[in-house]
Amino acid sequence: MASKTGKSAYEQVAADLRAQITDGDLATGDQIPSEAELMTHYGVSRIVVRMAVDRLQSEGLVVKRQGVGTFVREQAPPSKRIAGDLYGVRPKGSPVKAAAARAGQQAEWEYSSRATIATRAVAERLAIEPGAEVMRTTYTFFADDKPIKLSTSYEPLDLTRGTPIEQPEASPVSGVVPRFDLIGQHITHVTEDVVARAARPHEVEQLEVAPGVPVFVITRTYFVGNQPVETCDIITAADRYALSYTIPLPPFSEEDGEA
Repeated sequence: MASKTGKSAYEQVAADLRAQITDGDLATGDQIPSEAELMTHYGVSRIVVRMAVDRLQSEGLVVKRQGVGTFVREQAPPSKRIAGDLYGVRPKGSPVKAAAARAGQQAEWEYSSRATIATRAVAERLAIEPGAEVMRTTYTFFADDKPIKLSTSYEPLDLTRGTPIEQPEASPVSGVVPRFDLIGQHITHVTEDVVARAARPHEVEQLEVAPGVPVFVITRTYFVGNQPVETCDIITAADRYALSYTIPLPPFSEEDGEA
């Protein structure tokens, strides 16, 4: 397979197959040609074909099924996570459960809570002293029995100890905002920072992340005025959600129209 672009043979094969996928000639669920068919079509060796397919798999474009073949993966995120308007209406329950219900799904979660001491990083996020006690809760969330995200939250025990929400999942209500409303701590705003990175081994296993698919890491902190009352790290596969933002603006006034 001669190259006029300086690309290696496997890169050319991968580029052609990639174009067929992005153009829709190979659609979601389609089986790509067998190794023998690709070798004949492109006039290349088996190792070149395997390297090309491995490249597409590392990009999250295809998935291999042992003993069956290689298939085009779903590319469009199945749902939007409307982060910028997450609390457009003050919630009365779990936002995860409400979002799943809107999508016609059943939400469930597994969790584990324990009291521990704040690391320097967690203490900084909660504006408390390192070594202060916090309640650490780890979650795995599911929609229709499929894992959708992981979360680890931290709440200062100086604030919640002895209240109905000290153990988050033993609270009479679910959801961070309603729980803190219950003890008279009315959350005023939420901040989020989002980064993408490669999935770590335990995340691949727990979230069933396909090879080559990165994860979103969302660092979310809830505030009552200037005081943080909970901080958490949320992890989800980047191919499962599109981050969609609604950004409110203040009403127009005549002063805005003045030069």
